[in-house]
Amino acid sequence: MSTRTCPFSLRRLLLPALLAGLAGCVAPGTPATDRAEVLGGTMTLVAPKGFCVDPGSRREERAGSFVLWGNCAAISGDPAAPKPPYRAMLTATVGPEGAGPVEATFPGFERFFRSGAGRAALARSGAPDDVEILKVRRSGHLLLLKIRDRSSVQGAPVSETYWRAITGLAGRITALSVLPLEGASISDTAQIRLLTDFDATIRAANPETVPGSPKG
Repeated sequence: MSTRTCPFSLRRLLLPALLAGLAGCVAPGTPATDRAEVLGGTMTLVAPKGFCVDPGSRREERAGSFVLWGNCAAISGDPAAPKPPYRAMLTATVGPEGAGPVEATFPGFERFFRSGAGRAALARSGAPDDVEILKVRRSGHLLLLKIRDRSSVQGAPVSETYWRAITGLAGRITALSVLPLEGASISDTAQIRLLTDFDATIRAANPETVPGSPKG
């Protein structure tokens, strides 16, 4: 699998948006919503309760879409708005269509992300030595990666260690991430459960185009 065909070559799509969201560039009183229409309105991305879209984070390009979610109360400026159960942000990157079922390419994805090119694609700095793949596991239609990113990037107050899921949505290679805020203590089990819930809310919002969670 080459960096040219891998969805995470969408660094120019993801990184500026991520840093803008992490820097907290949201005007107080921004209407809060848990969902974002992407790909020309053909797909709806929805986060679990308490997480709302940071409107300044959104990026749309022909190759794909990126959205970041944060604390609804913080984004809306309304302390009565729902709050997530964890001090974290969520991201979704919807990339190009795969040549076949995304799940069938999981071994190739794992090899890629362990390579120098793959680690460079994951690193916020773009430097492969800044990233370490700590764990990889498969859970149904999700490929789960525990990642440590030591990149020193201004405006990114998040933990070095986080979990990311690779999956297929409507045939598109998609990455979902949980980004614990710096100093937050969120167990591996909790992060994986949050990713699983995130995936499930998206599938439930797109019953016509995205199959539900497979059994087993």
